[in-house]
Amino acid sequence: MNQSLKTFREGFQNLLLNFLWRQWSAMGVAGQASGEDVWIVDPEALLLLTCTLGRYDPRLFDEVLDWLQENGRFINIMRLKRILRTEKFAGERALAAIAAYLSKGAEALKWKLLTESVQSSSPPVEEFFISTDGKPLPSLGGTEPHFGRYGFRRGPPRLRGYSQRFRPTETANLALQLRALVGVNTRCEIVLYLLTHEAAHPSQIAHEAYYFERAIQAALVDMSQSGVVQLRSARREKYYWLLQKRWAALLNRPETFPQWITWPPLFSALERIWLKLNDPKLATLDPLLQSSELRQLMIQVRPALERARFDKKLSDDRQYLGETYLPVFMSDVMNLLK
Repeated sequence: MNQSLKTFREGFQNLLLNFLWRQWSAMGVAGQASGEDVWIVDPEALLLLTCTLGRYDPRLFDEVLDWLQENGRFINIMRLKRILRTEKFAGERALAAIAAYLSKGAEALKWKLLTESVQSSSPPVEEFFISTDGKPLPSLGGTEPHFGRYGFRRGPPRLRGYSQRFRPTETANLALQLRALVGVNTRCEIVLYLLTHEAAHPSQIAHEAYYFERAIQAALVDMSQSGVVQLRSARREKYYWLLQKRWAALLNRPETFPQWITWPPLFSALERIWLKLNDPKLATLDPLLQSSELRQLMIQVRPALERARFDKKLSDDRQYLGETYLPVFMSDVMNLLK
């Protein structure tokens, strides 16, 4: 692999893993101190990205498992499945292994919903954890059976029990705070969206929150009858909104709510970029063919970045011919992470 591209891959990996640590730490995972992010964490999208990237950091992955044992009841399984059906993520088998591991006690039925959609019959066996240079890490202490069922060889997790309950008034935890207050359901996601937007049409909420429009529409009709969710019409369209200041007081938060980001398509795009950079075949190509492969990749992920409203961070690749696109690609990807 081109040396500059190899160095970039290593830096990209470090930034992604640091980002995952920061987001999970904000929700209560024991580890690195969380930053003062101004956006809302999306637990389902974050879990999907961690199913792929977390394999390169065993400590992060098992701390997330620990967090899920303490806080997993706040994960919206139906929304998680909806995101999986809509966006491309490579970690579905790892997600099924996590769900199988968590399928016990009062939460058993909830997690089993995730295991049913993944075939577990005689998958090829591979080491679950991978070193930062892409080599498999040998498992120690035998094979954990739930992961083995899905073709992964890893030792039994040694969960430390250090994960905490999420801090409800931390900026990033608005989604979790609302789920704790009103439940893990459609109405909670509607309130979350309306608190972070001036007003919204049902189709807009459904599209960006990953729900069926009919379910959002029906819930909004009922919620508007409460006198809390407000309604206005414009050009035959109905837009719903909330008195955000009153909700801020109720939730013990500043009057300015954190930023909404449509994380699933952005995470899907970042994962696909990561997987391409880790493809051994890419390393065997000369810089001209590498540039061509990466150009095609960015063309493929652009629709996802458009859905996340991050496409403005991309350059016009038509202005850069041949291998001159390589530094442009690296610059564009770093701009996404900023």
